Formats: sequence, C-alpha cells, structure tokens
Amino acid sequence: MITRITVSAAALCFVLSTSSAAEAENKERGAASQEDWAAVEHCLDIIRQCQMNDGMIRIKGAGDAVWTVPYVSNFAAMALLAANGVRRHPQDVQRVERWLLWYAANQEADGTICDQEGTVAAYKSNGRKDSTDAYAATFLMAAWRYSQARGEKPRSEIVDAARKALSAIEAVAQEDGLTIAKPGWPMKYLMDNVEVHGGLHEGALFFDAVDSKKEAKNARRLAARIAVGLGRFWSEERQYYEVALDTKGVYSGGFKKSYPDGLAQLFALAHIAPPRPELWARVRKTFKPGDEGVPVERWLMAATRCAGAEETGKLREATRQAMLHFTAEGVYVDRPALAILALIDGRARFPDVPAASSK
Repeated sequence: MITRITVSAAALCFVLSTSSAAEAENKERGAASQEDWAAVEHCLDIIRQCQMNDGMIRIKGAGDAVWTVPYVSNFAAMALLAANGVRRHPQDVQRVERWLLWYAANQEADGTICDQEGTVAAYKSNGRKDSTDAYAATFLMAAWRYSQARGEKPRSEIVDAARKALSAIEAVAQEDGLTIAKPGWPMKYLMDNVEVHGGLHEGALFFDAVDSKKEAKNARRLAARIAVGLGRFWSEERQYYEVALDTKGVYSGGFKKSYPDGLAQLFALAHIAPPRPELWARVRKTFKPGDEGVPVERWLMAATRCAGAEETGKLREATRQAMLHFTAEGVYVDRPALAILALIDGRARFPDVPAASSK
C-alpha cells in the first residue's frame, strides 16, 4: 500500500525530483483544442469500458469473451495519463494504478508477462506473448508516467515490477545493443527497439525517482546502446529503414507492403533523429493513411516531425474523425489509445531516439 504523507518533507522531495526530471527530459505538455477533446473524451470512454473490476484492461470492452494483451493495455494506461495531463481526472490515474498492480500480480518470475484469455467470469494466462522486449518497455513507460501524475512514490509492487521488467529487457539484449523480440524468436525489430529505447529512457527516470540508482544507470546504458544499434536499420543504398535484423546480420524488409514496411518507416520518422523529410515524401507517395496495418494516428505522429502545418492539420482532422467512429466493439483498445497520444502530442509522445551512425 502507498504510504501517503501529507505535506511532508519526503513527499515534497519526491515531487520535486520527479518534476525537475520531467522538465529536463520531456517536452512541454501538449495542448488539445475543443475539437480534439471531443474525440479524446470519446476514446477515453472506450478505454474505461475495457477495464475490468480487478484492474485488468482487455483488448475489447464489450461482450463476455476476454482477451488481454498487456502490451496493448500499457498504451491504454499511457493514454489515460496523457489526457489527465491536460485535464485532470484523478479517477483515471487510479485506473492506471489498478492496471499496474494487476500487471505486477501477473508477471512471471523472469519479468515477462503472458496474454490472458477466457470470459468475464473466469480468465487466465494462455502461456503466450508476442514479445518480451516491447511488453516490458511499455510497462516502464506507463510506470514512469503514472509516478509523474501521482507525484509520490508508487507502491512497492509497482517498483518491484519495474525492476523485473528491466531484467526481462536485459535478458533479450544482444551484443550489438539491440533486443530480440523474445527467446525462441531471435529477430531484432526496428519498431520493437524504438519502443524499448523509450521504455529504458523513461524507466531510468522512474528508477531515479524511486532511488534505485543501480537500475537507473543500467537502463541508461541499455538505452544508449539501442540508440546506436537503431542506426544500423537505415540503408544508405535503399534510402529507407529496414524492418528487421536477425542474429546473423541479415536484414529483412522492403518498401512495398503497408505492414510491416510502411509502418516501420512511420515509426522511424516519428521517433528516430534526425527527421528525414525526403523519406516522408517517399512514404506519402507509396502508402496512404488507412492502408491495412497503418492507421491514421501513426501518420499523424510522423507528420508532427516531418510535414508542414497544412498536411499535419489534415491528418489531425482525419485522426479526429476516425476516433469519433471508434466503438468498444469495433476496435482494439490500442487504436483509441494511440490516437489520444497522437492528438495530445507533447509529453504524450515517446522519447526521441538520438541520432546515431547508419550501417
């Protein structure tokens, strides 16, 4: 249980440490217009519907069937926190706490976590997970953003879960600094590693705030190695980002399929420095918003770094319109969550991956 200390020196120290770190490490809080907010609130309601009484956030918020992918649910938590950063909603912060505690209670001993399946009355782990690295990384981002919103030290269960998540990432880190998706699937994906960099960057801030200096140092070391490793995905010859790299040094990808090729380009454009306007122009000619596997909110995230005001404005309007048509039955919870993050921008964004040398 959180030790609540009212106007005490301990609480003040924690608030000051987290807020000063936030100012140094994060962009200014994003703004949302009244038009934006109608779409944001609609999507917040969908996310809230997806949370069950025990804190678990399932992938769809309707019907008796339950399927939970913790990676996706972490985005839902981040969206609740991003909206709270613009318009305070303490109940949403409490919802995130309940989710983080559920995650902690369902972690494996090695820091990984499996998907869950069943019904509202009874569900359990199905023993499967899409990845080790991205699940753990997005949990670290959610934990850091939650600690900022609360302004006090999180419960010990959340701190312990964050340490275990860091260990899970370290277990799949390779000699070149990149992470493979999971044991038994030795592929290094650009998109996963962008998310892992973000998780390690914000995880270091979290560990600093809870006085876990060893973990903070380790997270920063791993993040720096990933930033260098991600530079290897850029192909000077082809002038685009490769999608994946295996442990033998063989690249895979292309510039034909909207998923994963197009989405990988948008990930890189949105998060990897420096921005590449020439790649943005090429992506816009080859792929279109709404192509299968490349939702419009991902386009908006990239546009805010690479496109002009008019083009960004059109994608912003398209994102709002898409959001207003989402339903709890019709989309997975990551769609409304990512759309909220895209619209709010600012601190809702993932940390940029600093410039690194290409292969």
